[in-house]
Amino acid sequence: MLQAFPLQANPVEVLNAFEVQLNAHNVKAALALFTDDAVVYDPTAISCYGGTGYSCEPSLFISYTSKTQIRGWLQYLAEVDIEVKEVGAPQTTGNNVTWTWQVSNNGYRSLNIAPLVGAGEAIVQGNLIKYLNFRLSTDSIEKLEAALAASSRSPFSVARESIGFGLFVLGLVFPAAAAYYISRVRTLFAAVPKLKRPWVLLQAGVVCLFTAILVVGIRSSIGTSIPFLDIIQYVAVVLTGFFILVAMVLMKRVWLAAPDV
Repeated sequence: MLQAFPLQANPVEVLNAFEVQLNAHNVKAALALFTDDAVVYDPTAISCYGGTGYSCEPSLFISYTSKTQIRGWLQYLAEVDIEVKEVGAPQTTGNNVTWTWQVSNNGYRSLNIAPLVGAGEAIVQGNLIKYLNFRLSTDSIEKLEAALAASSRSPFSVARESIGFGLFVLGLVFPAAAAYYISRVRTLFAAVPKLKRPWVLLQAGVVCLFTAILVVGIRSSIGTSIPFLDIIQYVAVVLTGFFILVAMVLMKRVWLAAPDV
């Protein structure tokens, strides 16, 4: 049931009512405590870290300027089991209210850092919230970032990175071994005529293969996709297959033309 307030309610009472409805995950009742033109700021994007597997760009979730957006924000906070609690007494200046609060949600709990501490600021117009600002403290942000970084370094991720590095090194060794093998075989077949072009094509294929593998390593170290590097990798892979295939065809023709070699 929605709480009834006088036309000009005590701002702290309105914020207390909002806290009750938020903790109860009553989205409808919490939304009813906002004016139609209310603005909510979430500078630390606490909703982005609320649960597992939820991906969002913080820049898209900093402010909510419509009832529809605020409803979505409240709905997600309810889904991740948000829990807020005031710490100390709120400070009021007219219709402005500032307070310190603790916040927990499934994401913070899974990282073993709940609750985090932050600050709240609100402007109450009549008996409704016109402006609401949630933000984590600097210490809490650092604590959250450290926990997120540690969680990304799980044993599985470390093992995956090690395997990826091993494959990258192996990928660099393979072209080097292939180049050495080609040079040795080329020496053995130096007396065979018309093999000069196939050897050059094979070497070109090895160079392209080395280039493709090197680009893979560069992209992995950067961690982001760069269109220019993507194009180089695709071209290098295609040229590798082309040069090696053409070289094999030419070598077969030379071999068939000189069966006594």
